[in-house]
Amino acid sequence: MSVGHIYQYFDSKEAIIIALCERRFSEFERLLLDSEREYRSEYASLVEAWTAHFAWWIEPVRAPLTLEIMSEAGRNPKVADVVMKIDRRFREIARQSLIPFAPPLSEEEIEDRIEAIVMVSHGMTSRMTADRAANPERLIAAFRLTVQKLIGS
Repeated sequence: MSVGHIYQYFDSKEAIIIALCERRFSEFERLLLDSEREYRSEYASLVEAWTAHFAWWIEPVRAPLTLEIMSEAGRNPKVADVVMKIDRRFREIARQSLIPFAPPLSEEEIEDRIEAIVMVSHGMTSRMTADRAANPERLIAAFRLTVQKLIGS
């Protein structure tokens, strides 16, 4: 597809990045919410399914694009707004899916644990981008262990 053809559908590079960002997250959101619906009352199964979906997010063809989008968010306020909206939505999903299984926590402790999950998920994306030989299954296993330790009841 030529550049001219692409710009028949998008007004700018910014519009392309925003559309990519929104589409990618909507697909990922669907995966996470499907896990929640299927395993709502089974902690171990939910964590297994929920964390396994991150394999989709860190696939070698997706991880570098995610980092590019994050870099663009650092330069472009409109892209940053979209990324922050997606970040807030991801945190809501984590809160509704995982936090009910946590021991009683203060609101601050909940936020700290969700922040840790977000940081580790971003770290997996960076790892897959920086080291193409990184083993996605091992990264997901480490992520699952982290989520279990943070949320485990």
